[in-house]
Amino acid sequence: MSDMNQWTLFLEWQVGISSPLEAKRIHVRSWVANLVDRGIDARSVNRKLSSLRTFYRFAIEVLGAAENPAQGIPALKEKKRLVRALSQDEAEALLDETLFESGALGLRDRFLLFTLYAFGLRSAELIGLKHSDVDLHEGAIRVLGKRSKERVIPMLPAWADAYRAYVELWPGLSASGPVFRKEDGQSLPRRLVYSTVHSYLQRTSNVETKSPHVLRHTFATHLLDMGADLSAIRSLLGHANLSATQIYTHASMEQLKRVYHQSHPKGR
Repeated sequence: MSDMNQWTLFLEWQVGISSPLEAKRIHVRSWVANLVDRGIDARSVNRKLSSLRTFYRFAIEVLGAAENPAQGIPALKEKKRLVRALSQDEAEALLDETLFESGALGLRDRFLLFTLYAFGLRSAELIGLKHSDVDLHEGAIRVLGKRSKERVIPMLPAWADAYRAYVELWPGLSASGPVFRKEDGQSLPRRLVYSTVHSYLQRTSNVETKSPHVLRHTFATHLLDMGADLSAIRSLLGHANLSATQIYTHASMEQLKRVYHQSHPKGR
C-alpha cells in the first residue's frame, strides 16, 4: 500500500476526515506517533513524511490547498547503519589468485580489488589514479580526493610488486593515462568498478553491502584493529575532520565484542 493510501486511511478511520486536504499539522503528528507505536522504523517514517510534503506542495499549487500540514514536522533520528568490514580471512579469500581467470582481465580485476583494499580509495579516486601518480622509488601514490584535495599514501611492497606485474600485461600505457582502463584505453566507468567488486564479494563473503566502499571500510577497520592511530587513519582516508573517521571505532568495537564473547570463559 502506498504512503498516501496509508495516510488517507488513517485520516478516515482514526481522525474522521474524508479528504486529506482537510488535514492539519496535529493530524500529521498523530500519524507519526501511530507509525512509531506500530514499530515502523525511522527511515520508513521519514520517507512517508517526505511523500506527504510532496503531495501537499502539489495540492497547494494545483488543487488550491491552504497549507502543507507536513511542513515543519521534524524527521525522526535514524540509526546509523554500520557497514560490516570483511574479516581478515574474507579479505584473503577475496584476493586469492585462484579466484581469478588467467590473463590480463583477471589480473586487472585482482589488482583493482587489491588497490581498493591496500589504500582505502573511493571509487572516483581509483578511477582517477594515473601512472604518473605512482612513485615506486618513493614507495607512495598520490591521490586526488574530494574537493580536489591531494593526499599521499605509502604503498605496500606487495602492492608495488603487483603493480609491476600488472603493467607488464597491460603494455602501451602512458604516464598521464589511467592505471585502470578498459581494453580500448579508456578509464573504467564507475558501474564497471562496482560490478567487479560486487561479483567477487558475492563469491567470497556474506557481507550485506557488496560495493567498493566495503573495501575502504575494511581498510580502515583492519588498520584500527591492528593498533593504528585514528588521526593517521583519517589522513590516509582523506577525511576533512576526525569525526568522519570515528565511525570505524564503532565497527572495531563490534569486532572487540565478538572476540570478547567468544574468548572469555564466561562468554562461552
